[in-house]
Amino acid sequence: MKRFFPPCALILAITCPLLTSNCWGTELPCPQWMEAENSNGSSSTSCSAGRSPRSPAAFQQPQADPKTTPAGDVPAANTTSKPKRKVLDADLSGFDISDNKSDKKVTTMLGGSRGAAVPSAILLAPQRAKFLGQSAEFNWSFAGHNEGYVLIITDEDETQLVHLQLKEPHYRLDPSGTPFRPGQTYYWRVQVLPNPLASEPSEFVVVSPEERQAIDHAIAAVPPTDPYQSAVARTKILTDHRLWFDALGAYDDLIAKYPNHPELYDQRGAIYAQIPATKSLADSDFAQADKPLK
Repeated sequence: MKRFFPPCALILAITCPLLTSNCWGTELPCPQWMEAENSNGSSSTSCSAGRSPRSPAAFQQPQADPKTTPAGDVPAANTTSKPKRKVLDADLSGFDISDNKSDKKVTTMLGGSRGAAVPSAILLAPQRAKFLGQSAEFNWSFAGHNEGYVLIITDEDETQLVHLQLKEPHYRLDPSGTPFRPGQTYYWRVQVLPNPLASEPSEFVVVSPEERQAIDHAIAAVPPTDPYQSAVARTKILTDHRLWFDALGAYDDLIAKYPNHPELYDQRGAIYAQIPATKSLADSDFAQADKPLK
């Protein structure tokens, strides 16, 4: 007696091995056309009928072992971009003490009324900063044509204490040549020649006698064993007291003497990063710190 196979059974017996190699309990993947139907919901057909569902981990691409995979053979999916540079974690806020600004108003311009078309220098300092005078350096920037600069420092009565014509956009103040009084507020501005008007002023407040004494004692206590480490420690004291002009002046001196120490650029850049006017200088210092040593 001949056996009769239903057409559906015959078709299944022929096509099943071709589609999955073994439909009865293996973990082989479904054909792409069947998976596509199942993923979009257009059909309930599944070659996994009658066997355990496939583990999601089975669909993952094998990961390259970084210890054994040669450079250049790592899959593109595993490549990661270089992490962005991390700025120093130390909290350096507090250089700008504008919240303690006095109510006294001063003339913002010398020589007349400013017009909108008259360019002025950008003062690279907080609007109001503390000042010691030990290594204070004033910096500003101006992108247009100029024939030099005039640095002007006045007291609250607009008496000019400093009036210097300069060629470069910076000046290291002589601490012995200016009669700045403790606790007093002073105003500095820059005139860009040949423009007849000066910039809007920024302020600095001379530290009190008590704070100056504390700074002097801390600096005197720094061990003199290693010249470099001692200079860094003294500069850190100026930074800890949030002395913008003095700390930056000290870092300028350190970098000029030890140019191959990337941590100095890092530390100076962290100060520059505290105000918007000097963010570009911070980025420049951080980039310098990231350069390989020669």
